[in-house]
Amino acid sequence: MNVFALMLSMLFWGQDPLESRLSKMVGKSRVVMVYCPKSSDADFKAQKKWLSEVGAGILERDLCVVDCVEAELSPEDAAHLKERFRYTPNHFCFWLIGKDGEVKLISSKPVKPEQIFGLIDSMPMRREEMKRNK
Repeated sequence: MNVFALMLSMLFWGQDPLESRLSKMVGKSRVVMVYCPKSSDADFKAQKKWLSEVGAGILERDLCVVDCVEAELSPEDAAHLKERFRYTPNHFCFWLIGKDGEVKLISSKPVKPEQIFGLIDSMPMRREEMKRNK
């Protein structure tokens, strides 16, 4: 999928509730969810900057980035975050979700792309993908 198509699909997915968007990605994409109270949050800005610098690595690993800014969440999305991810409101949170829909990493601080990619590349499903793509 080219970058334009990926961005366009993310735009349309943004109209669906978070729970629906995440369920549509199971089996297709890994997900990085980045939560913060406001988009001006320093940790949020650092995480977004780091991820923006490694676009090819994100695409190569079928990774989608979902921003969850509290001030912009619908009540339904906020409720889903609280129920499923047990986050602490008003504090930065990072989740890496595997293609199986399970949470693989949780952090209360920004996570460097090298750590994200290292964890993903160590997963059995990713190893199989790398073998197929050689």
